[in-house]
Amino acid sequence: MIQRNVQRVIVGSALLIASTAIIPIARKTLRPVMGDLSRQMKYFIVSAKEGLEDMVAEVKFERMKKQLDKDMSIEYVDSEAEVSERIFQ
Repeated sequence: MIQRNVQRVIVGSALLIASTAIIPIARKTLRPVMGDLSRQMKYFIVSAKEGLEDMVAEVKFERMKKQLDKDMSIEYVDSEAEVSERIFQ
């Protein structure tokens, strides 16, 4: 049992010493990769946002178009009724 604890201490110490050497190297190596990944994610987010904004604008336009068509058909029916009243009077 004591031997097992000593072995764990030795392995932990070796990992600690190795990590002090590996972390700076890994940081220098991964920094450009993370920067590139960050730029790609920003581009993806901006593209997705623009796509959603386009869809919302199209939906609003279609709603407005339907409402205008509806209003115009009501106005047409009203004006047609006025014309027929004038003709038949």
